[in-house]
Amino acid sequence: MSNRELPAVQAALWAGALAVINGLPRETGGTSREIGEFTEDGARTTATSTYKVAQPDGTSKVYTLTLAVEQSVDEHDGRWGPGSQADRSRPGARVVVDAHLYEIGSASAGGFRGFSGRRFDIEFNDGRKVTTRNLWDHGVIPPKWRDRYPDNARFVQPEGGEVA
Repeated sequence: MSNRELPAVQAALWAGALAVINGLPRETGGTSREIGEFTEDGARTTATSTYKVAQPDGTSKVYTLTLAVEQSVDEHDGRWGPGSQADRSRPGARVVVDAHLYEIGSASAGGFRGFSGRRFDIEFNDGRKVTTRNLWDHGVIPPKWRDRYPDNARFVQPEGGEVA
């Protein structure tokens, strides 16, 4: 988490603490709220706060709240790994350009076409040249899966100068 993001995360944590406090017993005389300490440890930011409610016997009920925001990375294993949707795409129809996976749709796809039927001229690294008006976007391939789906093509400008 960058230092720029930290104030926004701290503000969100404090807002979260106040939201929890709103569900606790209402404040009375002698009641206090205080923000404790923010700690930031790599991908995790934690805030501790306390809420004290004065009791008739001179004591206070003390509620200690600890809230954390943890940042992580989702590699989308289910989408890109073995047996995934990307893995089930037809290998001969896979188009990978700049770590972005596309698939050339079949002629029997019915009335729907990828990119609304826009023309794409594709040159594969093995020398094949394909023109399609049915290209489907599967998204950017996360770094973990790029060896599994290496770049295999490039988009080329069609003859006559029409930009795809």
